[in-house]
Amino acid sequence: MIVVVGLLACGLSFMFALQEARELQDGQLKQIAVLIDSGALAFTGSRPSIESSQDPDVKVVIDRLGAAPSDVTRSTGLLIPQGMADGFHDLSGSEQSWRVNIRTLRSGDRIAVAEPSALRDEIARDGAMRTLVPMLLLLPGLFIVIVVIVRTKLSPLTRLATIVDRQTDATVQPLSEEGIAPEVLPFVRSINSLIARLKDAISQQRRFVASAAHELRSPLAALSLQAGNLGAAITSADARERLLALQAGLRRTHRLVEQLLALARSEQGALEQPTKVSLRALATEVINTTIGVAREKDIDLGFEHFDEVDAVVDASSVMVVLRNLVDNAVRYTPTGGKVDVSVVHAGGEVMFEVADSGPGIPDGEFDRVLEPFYRLDHSIASGSGLGLSIVSEIARRSGGRLVLENVEGGFRARYFQPLRPNG
Repeated sequence: MIVVVGLLACGLSFMFALQEARELQDGQLKQIAVLIDSGALAFTGSRPSIESSQDPDVKVVIDRLGAAPSDVTRSTGLLIPQGMADGFHDLSGSEQSWRVNIRTLRSGDRIAVAEPSALRDEIARDGAMRTLVPMLLLLPGLFIVIVVIVRTKLSPLTRLATIVDRQTDATVQPLSEEGIAPEVLPFVRSINSLIARLKDAISQQRRFVASAAHELRSPLAALSLQAGNLGAAITSADARERLLALQAGLRRTHRLVEQLLALARSEQGALEQPTKVSLRALATEVINTTIGVAREKDIDLGFEHFDEVDAVVDASSVMVVLRNLVDNAVRYTPTGGKVDVSVVHAGGEVMFEVADSGPGIPDGEFDRVLEPFYRLDHSIASGSGLGLSIVSEIARRSGGRLVLENVEGGFRARYFQPLRPNG
């Protein structure tokens, strides 16, 4: 818009200046004729013409017109008809064009005051061009000023956009209003209001999940206890079989509630203060809690490789990660399979690897298995679909990485956890 308006202004300015210059030049020719008519400028005697200069490009010529029907002026070579009216005319001579002012004097004589058209046009164009210089200098300067001002005023928005992109539902915070232009400040405040409402909604959802899971623990524990007590009073084989099915359902429900609590805690970002712990002790405890299920399915569960290291980590989070990875591997590995656990210390992080001989994950579903409650269509094991979701959430909040991949003969899950310095 600036360029279009600027070019239009330049064009109009040039046209007006050119017109003004031509009118000024016509006025000069008219004033010369007036001075001759008033006697202030003598043009008497037998001289048929007066030339202001011998330079053919810079001169004004005054010719006395004769009484012939068509008179040719000697200086200009113009053929001027006798009946041509007084006033300004554009005529062509033998060599160039002229701007001619014809005037009848009070004495009855007629004169022609002429000036070369090329000279007039050159002077007019030069004068008009000088009016364009300020405008032509202003346009690029104005463009640069606008670019600098816009970038300077909007640079805080670019900084805020980077901050917003880096935020997660766990770290979402209001945007700073420092350095924001007054015109943009209402928009930033509206974004902050939206962030506040979003935080409230997320907090309410997480509190509901955590509260519901916590409230379910007590009745489930009571039901499990009553089912255990009921087993001593049952003698019928059919009733005992039904009781076993009931106890298995209670265990699955209890496991689901525990995973819901773990997911709620991980989503709330309730990470514990890192402490120095033995990774072998953590891994051994996880294997011991899962060994019963592995024996029922005749699965070879044990350590493949282990680096002895005491690391400064969030012990509870690492325990949840290991428990879910090992539990998933045992559940989805067919009977008679194998699950190997490795702990490798490399540089500033530790890698927990769980490899199994199970069917793996289809290539198109690696992202979906990280969603809560999503289970593969071919899953033959019972579960809630929360294990990998919990691990992924803990990794996101603690700076860890979860890598899932199909390998020859099975599946492998690797979790990389950054280590804190010992002091």
